[in-house]
Amino acid sequence: MIHRGLFLLLQFFLIAAMVTPTLPASIAPWWFDNLTGLQWQWGILAMLSVVAGWRFLPAITRWLLPIYAILLLLNFAGLYVPNGSANRSSTDFTIAQLNLRYDNPHAMAVFSDLLEADHDLVIIQEVSDRQVTLLESLRQRYPYAMGSMSVSSHSPGHVLLSKWPLHERRIHNLGYADGSVIDAEFALGDQGPPIRILALHPAAPRTRALWQMRNSTLAFIAREVGDSRLSRQVVVGDLNATPWSAAFRQLLHDGGLSGSGNGDGYLPTWSSFNSIPVLRLLTSAYIDHCLVTSGLVVSDKQSRIVPGSDHRLVVTRLRLD
Repeated sequence: MIHRGLFLLLQFFLIAAMVTPTLPASIAPWWFDNLTGLQWQWGILAMLSVVAGWRFLPAITRWLLPIYAILLLLNFAGLYVPNGSANRSSTDFTIAQLNLRYDNPHAMAVFSDLLEADHDLVIIQEVSDRQVTLLESLRQRYPYAMGSMSVSSHSPGHVLLSKWPLHERRIHNLGYADGSVIDAEFALGDQGPPIRILALHPAAPRTRALWQMRNSTLAFIAREVGDSRLSRQVVVGDLNATPWSAAFRQLLHDGGLSGSGNGDGYLPTWSSFNSIPVLRLLTSAYIDHCLVTSGLVVSDKQSRIVPGSDHRLVVTRLRLD
């Protein structure tokens, strides 16, 4: 009887956690909103519970299977539907993004790989004072930079490097430690239309106060993008929000943005166990994003593990629409 009660309690929690992201608006408390962001884990647990429940509660489990199948479809289908084209053109450009990690002992090797890859723009987050010096090795390929203290006297630990000149350069300071947003425009060549890029790394929502800071930062980005005259805008960074977070979904809606990873499925961009494949997936979160407005089309997206970091390097290839 106790096992039956615990099983039913687990199913109630799983259904609540999986239903919440499908609702148009969330009024969930901060801790539950964080939990609903872990849809990958809840999906795995739901399927395992169905397998286990089939043995001692087959009548109930028979109803749970279609419920979970529908919820998984609602929560994950959008990630597997392409929103762009794989065709390449002369207007393609690539954006590489990485949360390096302040104590990464392999920073020099990581920067060497970025130098050889020859991207158009590179966003590096969680850069320590020691690593800032190493960043200078990238300046030969990316001469235009902003964000890091040693480069432009703003926002240490957060840097944008570019092959193309950066115009309309601004640093938005939102009033807390991680609340700085890099904002600039660039063009592909002399005659290309302006493209706006906003790079950010808002607070990790470990407490209610930090959750509110993260949400207010994403709301600020939504207003900035929505109010802009430009049709080609990119929002990139470790947003500390998964595709199922209420604030993230509101950002997409209010900013007219779409996830550039749509079509590539679930991307485990963060994990505490990158060296162990099974644990990497089980403990992962999809929090590193590259979001685009309708004036840009996704050509390709790739990610790979980076030594010394708990985040993956994510490279997005975009082209003008």
